[in-house]
Amino acid sequence: MRSPPINQDEIDARIAGHLDELLALWWAEQGASKPKDLELIASAIPFARDEAVRVLDLCCGPGDVGRAIRTAFPKADIDGIDRDPFLTAICRAANRRERVPGMTIVRDLQDDGWADGLSGPYDAVATVNALHWFDAARAERLIREVHDLLRPGGVFLFAEPCSAEPPFAAGFEAWKERRQPRYSRAAWERFWFRANEILGYDHIALLGSRDGERIDELSVTGWLKLIEPAGFAVADVLLRDADQVIVAAAKAQR
Repeated sequence: MRSPPINQDEIDARIAGHLDELLALWWAEQGASKPKDLELIASAIPFARDEAVRVLDLCCGPGDVGRAIRTAFPKADIDGIDRDPFLTAICRAANRRERVPGMTIVRDLQDDGWADGLSGPYDAVATVNALHWFDAARAERLIREVHDLLRPGGVFLFAEPCSAEPPFAAGFEAWKERRQPRYSRAAWERFWFRANEILGYDHIALLGSRDGERIDELSVTGWLKLIEPAGFAVADVLLRDADQVIVAAAKAQR
């Protein structure tokens, strides 16, 4: 991602009066299923609800999953990390307004040392629709690094796009076409068009191309195989629907 033409303080200032508007447009863009997905991720974290868990919202964007976890765990401390200074500005402002403790930092996970300065070890790391933007080798390495950031017994939870294995792909896609789509191109455009208006420059142009090597989609089996080398003690599929899979993995207690 290229650097914006204005600094972080100016980004923060320009979105300050538009926080609710941007969040509403973001939630419309994310689709009607997103709240239930986040509720499931938060509910699956296997600790007492009154425990002061430490959580990393990985590739946090505006901070949806972190705040969902905070709702389930009112004493949670939530750190967020993402490469996008605009989306992290929304996250920081929303978390501050809701009095969510923790830091939100801008860092590119393609870079070595992206985890430097984070305040782990964490009880949980959660991410939604982020790993598929990396190529398989980088995603596998990131998952290993997430494993290292967790305390013994800590958990990694993620939601990612998924497809069917080849023998079932044609039938699965035919079935999927009869379902209500999760995402709308029009809603995506509404969010980013308004973001560009508020920021005063074309932020989309800074994000980089969707082309090039990246995972895009894996089957459920493919996602489980991708996390296997990290050494989690156990992994489980919490949900699979027409568009994505939610997986939880736990680090060994010792």
